Amino acid sequence: MEAQDPLSNLADIHLPALVPWWPPAPGWWVLAALVLAALAALGLQWYRRWQQQQRLLRCLGELRAAASAWQQREDGDAMALFGTCNAVLKRVALVHYPAAEVAALSGLAWLQFLDATGGSTPAFGSGPAQLLGDAGYRPRVAADAATVQAVLSAAEQWIRIQYRGRHGSAPAREAA
Repeated sequence: MEAQDPLSNLADIHLPALVPWWPPAPGWWVLAALVLAALAALGLQWYRRWQQQQRLLRCLGELRAAASAWQQREDGDAMALFGTCNAVLKRVALVHYPAAEVAALSGLAWLQFLDATGGSTPAFGSGPAQLLGDAGYRPRVAADAATVQAVLSAAEQWIRIQYRGRHGSAPAREAA
């Protein structure tokens, strides 16, 4: 008898079925959840920064509008300008500090608060910006362009410090 190959009677190799791509393994679900949570946190952080930037731009725009209105006046009375400046500063202070500390401040105490919270250089207790402390109590506040510019510059710097200091980064570039 002839010798037959014993392996020739075996069935051919059957490959296993391909692993389906859906549903994914639990590890992929966990990874997807982590990525979505990270994206949501980044989106929320971006949105909060955008809101802060919009608040900053609104405050600075209000100061600039008041300065523009003052420039159009012919009598040079800056009472409305300084009143607007004080109102904007007070609103920003109420947003960033407890109302119990800030709401009742006026006069010299208000200026001292602004100096204490405004960085290293005291701009409100001395110099032209001290007009903000008692401008509301005067019948008329005559101010020249240099004084108005100094007050507005001090107010803008204080506002920028408040928004920058709360979030650890400089505000985004302003739209002109």
